[in-house]
Amino acid sequence: MKARLLLPLLMLSVLGFCQEEVLRVEPGNVVQEIVVDNLDESYQDMTTFVVTNNSSRLIQLAYQLRMGEKPRSWNYGIFNGSTSSTPYLLDRSTSSQGKAVPLAPGQSATFYIVLEPDGISGSGRAEVLFSDLTIPGRILATASFATKILRRPMLNSNSSSANGLTETTTTPDRPEPTSVRLYPNPARERFFVEAPAGTKVGRVEVSNTLGRRLRRFDEPAGEDGYDIEQLPDGLYLISIYDDRGKKLKTLRLLHRRFGA
Repeated sequence: MKARLLLPLLMLSVLGFCQEEVLRVEPGNVVQEIVVDNLDESYQDMTTFVVTNNSSRLIQLAYQLRMGEKPRSWNYGIFNGSTSSTPYLLDRSTSSQGKAVPLAPGQSATFYIVLEPDGISGSGRAEVLFSDLTIPGRILATASFATKILRRPMLNSNSSSANGLTETTTTPDRPEPTSVRLYPNPARERFFVEAPAGTKVGRVEVSNTLGRRLRRFDEPAGEDGYDIEQLPDGLYLISIYDDRGKKLKTLRLLHRRFGA
């Protein structure tokens, strides 16, 4: 009799665990449009998100990357904080899933999606499915990512004369070569951002190679540059946005306080 009662109670317990908000994903739905000056083959975009265990038990967090519609050349990769590789070392053999991450109650784990468009503009979607290895077949949370990458066109001015008047028209031409860059690199105490003519730099963010943001500069630095003197020596990811909040590029910066 006890055995008969124990099984229904166990099933109700598992069902209740699955119905509650076991995992919190922040942000859970990312939609972004990125405008870049030139899509060379080395360009990559990285999005960071955090998963938190809201339950009262240990979760063996499993995750799987599932890609939706996208240009054929686009490649996605998923990484977590325990991954030895850094996000920018994405290659075609990058696994769409990794080793399960143990999450204690209230504990969080950082993940990041890396997109490598391989020089091709377009739109793509991907999502990450989270589950618990102890409850097979049950999806506990999903994070979705929609990205649109555009080339910024260069404008050509054409002049024509009619009735003694000169008329100037502006037409889009091929994308201008990128001149968004960081200098000096390596940097000691500060670095500077150089943008092409007609592009105004807005926000600049400094993150480590695990995707954790360490510095945020909301205004152009001007002649003072961006101060990173207090950061440890190492490799950092610099995300550069224009004055409208659209990401221009993410570049790598080597910081060495005692010179190159």
